[in-house]
Amino acid sequence: MREGSTLINVLFLVFGMVLFTAALFNWEYFFSLRKAKMLSKAIGLNGARVVYALLGLFFSLLGADMLMAWGLFNF
Repeated sequence: MREGSTLINVLFLVFGMVLFTAALFNWEYFFSLRKAKMLSKAIGLNGARVVYALLGLFFSLLGADMLMAWGLFNF
């Protein structure tokens, strides 16, 4: 296993956690960003929060699963 792969998996995990936390706590800064604002206008703020929470869970689970598969992140 290469160190670069581990870094990418950790980045997936952290990125997912940030997305989920932003959606959970309704971070004003996050939802004022251009792309988040476009999604909020299209489906509403609560809809955008749900989408970002689901994306955050997906990326977090993806990163954790890959780390566990390589034996670096076991419970």
